[in-house]
Parts: sequence; C-alpha cells; structure tokens
Amino acid sequence: MTPTLRRRNGAAPHPGSNGRGSPADSMLSRSSSSNSEALEPRDWLGRGGLMGNPWDAFPADVNEQEKVHRKRMRNRAPALFLRLKVYFLASVWLSVAFLYFLWQLPLLFLHLIPDGGALYKRACTHYDRLVQPAILAVPFSWCGFRVWCCTPAELRRVPECGSSVFMTNHGSRVDWLVGLLMGSTLEPQVRVGFCAEFTTMLMPIFGWSRGLFGDIFLRRTFHRDGPRILDNIRSFKEAKVDRVIFLAPEGAIVDPGVEKDAEYVQQCSKFMLDHDLRPLKYLLTPRYKGMQLVTTHNPEGIFSVTMAFVCRDKDSVQVDDVTGAARGGCLCSRPLDDPARVIPDLHTIFRGGLHVFTHIVKVPGEKMSNDDPKGVRDTLLDDYARKDALLQTFRETGAYSSDPEQYMLPIRHVRMNATLVLIAAWTCWVAKFVLGWSLRVVMRRVGISFVVLFLMHAFTHLHAERISGASRESLLFETVLKMLMQRWMGGKLDHGGASSQEKARQQKSRLATL
Repeated sequence: MTPTLRRRNGAAPHPGSNGRGSPADSMLSRSSSSNSEALEPRDWLGRGGLMGNPWDAFPADVNEQEKVHRKRMRNRAPALFLRLKVYFLASVWLSVAFLYFLWQLPLLFLHLIPDGGALYKRACTHYDRLVQPAILAVPFSWCGFRVWCCTPAELRRVPECGSSVFMTNHGSRVDWLVGLLMGSTLEPQVRVGFCAEFTTMLMPIFGWSRGLFGDIFLRRTFHRDGPRILDNIRSFKEAKVDRVIFLAPEGAIVDPGVEKDAEYVQQCSKFMLDHDLRPLKYLLTPRYKGMQLVTTHNPEGIFSVTMAFVCRDKDSVQVDDVTGAARGGCLCSRPLDDPARVIPDLHTIFRGGLHVFTHIVKVPGEKMSNDDPKGVRDTLLDDYARKDALLQTFRETGAYSSDPEQYMLPIRHVRMNATLVLIAAWTCWVAKFVLGWSLRVVMRRVGISFVVLFLMHAFTHLHAERISGASRESLLFETVLKMLMQRWMGGKLDHGGASSQEKARQQKSRLATL
C-alpha cells in the first residue's frame, strides 16, 4: 500500500523526525525513508518527545499580513499548551519519585546491624512492592502508556524461575518502565533490577534511588565491570533475594540525524559483515563481553524480549480484535536509517497515547556459559537477527506473528493512585506532627518547591534539547546532564569509545609528543 504523508502549508511531504507525520491507512506499512527527500527542519514535535520551541513550528514571515499573523499565533497555542502539560506531568512524576526516595533512606540504617546488607535487600524488596505503584501511576494511569504482550504464557513463567534475566532491544529510553510494569503484574510480584550505564546513578532523585536499590551500573570497561557484576549477583544470592535483571545488550541508543550516532551504526554493520552475517536493519549489534557474567544470575531463567513502540498521531492506537494487529497511530520502531524513527522517552509518555508491543521467548541457558565467550557472542547475534526479523514483520503487519493473541498488561488504577495519595498524605502528616509545620506552611512550601522544579526542568530541558539535538529523558534532567557530559567526555559517553574524529585527534597529539 502506498503511504500518504501529511503536507504542511503546501510543503513537501514531511514525516517528521519523531515519526508523527500523518499515518498511512495502515500505519505500519510506510516504506523506509533511506532514499527519501531531505526533511524539513525539526519542529516542536520532533524526535524523542518534544523538540525546539513551540513558536518555531510556525515561523512568522516579516512580510506577512496582520490577519495571517494572528492565525499563526492561534496555531501556536496548542503547541505551547502541550509543552506546558508535558513539563507539568514530568514535575509531578519527579515529585512522586522524591517521596519514594525520601522514605527509602531510613532503610539504610539496617546496614548498622550484623548482616544488615542482606536484611536491607529484603527490606527494599518489600518496600518497593508497597510503594512502586505510586511511581507507575503518572505514566500508566494518567498518561495512558500501555504494554501489550503476544506471548503471555512466557511472561507468566518468570516467577517459576526465581531469579531471571530479561534481554531487550534498546528502542526507547523508557524500557525500564516496561520492566517495572511487567514485574508488578506477575503473580507473585517479582523484584526488577536494571543493568545500566554508570551515569544513570547520577541522575537526580530516581537515579539515586536506583543506586540505593542495588542495580548494576557499568563504566563500559570490562576489567572494572566484570568484578562489579559478579559481586552484585553474589550479594543477592547470599541474601536469598530473587530478582529480574532487565538490560539491553546493545548498550547504546542512536538518535536519527546525529552524525556520531550514524557513524556508530556503520561500525555495527561492519562488525556483522566481518563475521559473515547480514547487517541488522533495526538494531545495533549486542555487546557480549559482560553477558556471560550476567547470565550467572540464573542460566535457566534467560528471556529475550522484543519491543516495538507505537505512538498516537491523528488517531489513537487500536488493536484488531480478530487479527491482534496494531492499527492507527505512528510506528516509532523503524529501521536505523529511517529519519522518521522515534526514540520514545519520558516526554513521549507524558504527551499521551504511547503503546509498546512485546514478544517474549526463553533462551537456552546452556548456550550462554561463562566458559564459552564465543558461544555467548554467537547466541546473542542469532537472537538479535531473530529480533530484527520480528520488528520487520511487525512493521509490515502490525503483529509479530499470525497468532491473534494480544494480552494487555493490567493497569491497576485504584492501587496506583491510592498509593500515590497515601504516600503524599503520610509525608504531610509527618511534616505537620513531627516537624511541627502547619498545613498552610506545608502547602506553601510544597507549592513553591513544585513551581521551582517545573521552571528548572522546563528551562534546562528546552535549552539542552536544542543544543544536543535530542531529548534524552529516560530519567528527568538526563538531557541536560548528558549534554554537559558529552562536552566533557566526547564520544566516550554514548558508545563506550571515542569517535573517529576523536581518535584522529588523539593520534595527532601522540605524534606531536613524539
């Protein structure tokens, strides 16, 4: 089917760098844009959520008539409202995360007693089960983020394995929220931990909380990361605490239109060709050096997860009751060379209407042995070739297979919102009766803090996004922190090594020294 793209003000067809052009009759049938004409400059609904200023979406002409100018001003109002809405919801969510972090801190006193480390891990597990619904309330209950699974039987097997490992493709910056919802909907509920880059632990509030929670944070140097992974896994085994380790072996995200990221895609393609394999179309090559260590968590509980994201466009995302295929909306998970590809982040969720379709399959653990690094590499490459084919099938048909089964993970609205209200009320009660603050003082200080948080996040995100060229809000304030760290660390930040330009500069410096 030939796709039809929306035209704006008589301009050329513009799919938009966030994939929010007008969908085809089947939004999954749009062909690759690798040979398409040059796109217009990014508008405010650009890649990764929100890009640029809302007033840049409709640039005014100095020669335009006053009537036309007023029309343009009216067009800017919805853009500005949506941006303010997103920043408001982001500030609410971070405020809830602060309460989660605040009441997590007293658990640290358990380290003062003998064998306190094991007791702390068990206490954190129970605390997370109790309070985590408040964290999930804003993205899932308020903003309509939905998670679908076409293999629910595989998902229900996870608690039977005790500890397990989820290996997912890295097509968004909100994979971790999907992992939390999966863990919270299982019976019995399972603890979900993450394997992430070290900079995640530096992110305000929720990054600090995940550091206290015992997640694995990597510096992307194997001689440092190897002992850290093994020590972390051993500590949980000694504490007899089961968990799911949720990670993306790709270890990086490449944004459309970023030169350094395009260079990394080419390096991944070259790696596949050097091993006589077909280059991946939708995915980066997985990093396998540390995976043989992660699988020691439980070799019999390794699951491979494929995720395809679809965001709301002119119409909402629907699932056909007969075929189980996704219809409507706009596909985010596109080929790496497609400029219409979207990297969903928290701002994409807060915009509303984001859906993710997942496929889960168990991976044979005997092929991921710590004694056979080559076998781990080949297993991962085979698994990623399978995921790449699944994403291609999903793009063409709106489903991973002809099986019509699509199970939407339940959103427990009452529990999520009740937990949010209870933790907020408990905090106000402590402030009133323990600190002696009156209710008026509490409300005034909360209001002032929220306004400051809202303005700080809006200002830093807006400017960092325009400077760095992408919104990177896997956690709030990550866009500005990543922008600053990129300037300090160069290409080492995202892809674990310097870019070719950086390598050339280093080589030139060494030669000059000699």
